[in-house]
Amino acid sequence: MSVEHVRANVRHIPYRRLGTIEVQLRYCEDDPEIRQFLGSRPRNGADLLRRAPLNARRLVDRRDLSVSFTDYAERHGAPQEVLDSARAVASDDTFFVITGQQPGLFGGPLYSVHKAATAVRLARELSELPDAPRVVPVFWNHSDDHDLDEVNRAFLPNSSQEVQRVRLDLPAASGEPIRSIRVGRAMESALAEVATLLPDSDFLESVMDVFRPRHADEHFGDAMARLLFSLFGEDGLLVIEPRDLPASAFEVLPRWCEMSDSIRDRIGGVTEHLTDIGLDVTMDPTATLMFEMAGDRRVPLAASEPFRRAQDLSPGVLLRPLWQDACLPTIGFVVGPGELSYLAIAGPLYKTLGVPQPVFVPRASMTLVEPSIGRVLNRCGLDIPDLTRDPAEIAAELDDGSEGTVEEALNSLGDQIDSELKRIAALVADSDPQLVAPASRTQSKIAEELTKLTKKLRKAREQRVGTGLLQVRKLVANLRPRGRLQERVLPILPFMVRHGTSISRSILDAADPFCIDHGVVEL
Repeated sequence: MSVEHVRANVRHIPYRRLGTIEVQLRYCEDDPEIRQFLGSRPRNGADLLRRAPLNARRLVDRRDLSVSFTDYAERHGAPQEVLDSARAVASDDTFFVITGQQPGLFGGPLYSVHKAATAVRLARELSELPDAPRVVPVFWNHSDDHDLDEVNRAFLPNSSQEVQRVRLDLPAASGEPIRSIRVGRAMESALAEVATLLPDSDFLESVMDVFRPRHADEHFGDAMARLLFSLFGEDGLLVIEPRDLPASAFEVLPRWCEMSDSIRDRIGGVTEHLTDIGLDVTMDPTATLMFEMAGDRRVPLAASEPFRRAQDLSPGVLLRPLWQDACLPTIGFVVGPGELSYLAIAGPLYKTLGVPQPVFVPRASMTLVEPSIGRVLNRCGLDIPDLTRDPAEIAAELDDGSEGTVEEALNSLGDQIDSELKRIAALVADSDPQLVAPASRTQSKIAEELTKLTKKLRKAREQRVGTGLLQVRKLVANLRPRGRLQERVLPILPFMVRHGTSISRSILDAADPFCIDHGVVEL
């Protein structure tokens, strides 16, 4: 089922109000000190094309790439637009805007989808420029990764406005690449669990079918490909996993293994320089450069350690982007903040290894705001940067204390009346003792009514504060879950259930590849 797309309203918040890593801020703000590591951020499509490695030689024959992309698309039931893109790869006039991520449960956090949307937008805008080559978007579905704990988790708000974790019931990991872990049966159970966290809608069944495994041996990469094709297949988005590349793509890796000592020396010098200019290097410069696929395990290789064959090699986090760009006709690379941090270290290796360096484009960052959530946000006078504190603290500040002030006034009035009635009772006793009892009853009735009114006011205040707390918890769970940006925690699944696959159109509206602020997408 599809609906007509209504363009989303998008407003922006500066990154510095939300917080991100320093390298992201400095790259987006064109800090000259990091240009030697990352180059400069492109201002527009024409600027990117001027600096793109359009004439660089690549290691893999385009016809072989075309076959691999076509086979992958057909295996996952991709639409005709994807097949058209795959066949166009054989032409020397076709280039890539690439992005990627390891697959994750229900697609992983939203930023994976935002990456794909940014690549689609950028490829489209580049292709539409005068005298531009054909540019197609590509998503590198990194199923070589072996961090199962990171992949096998999803977080969704529940009815108590808490962020609930969902995991597949899988055996403990022992170094297997994600591609080797079969999840078909476990996925069925997880879908039954997650269905209790999702709203009922006309899209529920069709969306659940996107995530439903096609066979018991399906792995996370299969599910990720199907999701991406359902969202961006009509845009011609290509998807590939490293083990599905042509054999020739692996031929360069043994040489890189032989160069491991010189690569490490280069990394060490770069790391020191980055520290000198005030960048916190979170990436361990001694991290494994190369792994070997040994049976069902991904085993780290030490320098000069023997391996069986080139096709069993799998680059680590620092060399993976260079491998991608050595093999594929990449001119633009859509990256997140973490990748920019890695690339600041790995960037100088492009020259060392003779790899054409693409232009780095920060992915679009955004928060998706449902209409009901937006109304609460506006009613409370809050915005996304305000939601990092404890919900109870935020709710307490929203309480203006007016009922409390009235309660205090009533208590003061009660004290005054009680004092005056006691004085009058004494006068009555002197004047006519028979009126003492009626005067006492009057005093009791007035005190009783004031007490009732005070209790009603207190109850109303407590209910309002309680409702306010629930509403703030709802805002936090949906917009700043676990104290982080929405895109780093929640998956696309609940948004697809509410809007169908057309949610991808709203995300594309906001995925401006040249905007450096955080988008707030009002759905």
